[in-house]
Amino acid sequence: MNQLSCYPDSIGKASSQTCHLRELDLCAATLLVFTQNPSGIATNDVELDKQCGYLKEADMCLKNFTRKCATSLQRDLITFITEGSTRLLNEYCTSGSQLRQSYLKHSECLNQATQANRKTCIKDLQLALETVSQVDWDQRIPTGCCAYRRFQECTETQVEAKCGSEAVEFMDIILRMSLSRLPDIVCPSYNPKTDQCKALLPESGATPKGPKSNSVLSRLFSAYTGL
Repeated sequence: MNQLSCYPDSIGKASSQTCHLRELDLCAATLLVFTQNPSGIATNDVELDKQCGYLKEADMCLKNFTRKCATSLQRDLITFITEGSTRLLNEYCTSGSQLRQSYLKHSECLNQATQANRKTCIKDLQLALETVSQVDWDQRIPTGCCAYRRFQECTETQVEAKCGSEAVEFMDIILRMSLSRLPDIVCPSYNPKTDQCKALLPESGATPKGPKSNSVLSRLFSAYTGL
């Protein structure tokens, strides 16, 4: 199904033609600029302000899509899911805030840890993006949840080993700002070590197709990360 069927009947076909799921891919692509910046995560106020621009752009992209394409009930649900990440975004992007100062305390080590895991955690995530785009609709949520949990576990393990448990909390904050509360609501029961997730995901360490993939997100991923 190429088109998101979320318009009330009173809205004409000409308007509904703008509501394609590929618009969400473009919103996600903006987040990729933030989360997978080749120079690493921000380590000072200037870099934070620059990356906050990408985050706010992605946030506005999602809000515009929701306003155009969602019913009133869907908008309320999306607002509930994204409320926490919006608060985090505002505090993270406010100069001098407690969250921002605490984050900057750990940022140098976080940057080193995330750069070190680019060849493992991120390649596995890109593989998962390619898989999600190919499976049947009824398997997309389980596959996406398994992929998210594997990436989260991989990242947290590397960050904790290099920077300690307190730094892991700030890595999770970055993920929540990027992905909202949705994974925590939809995916709590998924574990990447279970047989279910192992059956859904490609083997860790395999090479993604990248620019040759059928997944738009994977191709954009490669463009920003060079993987």
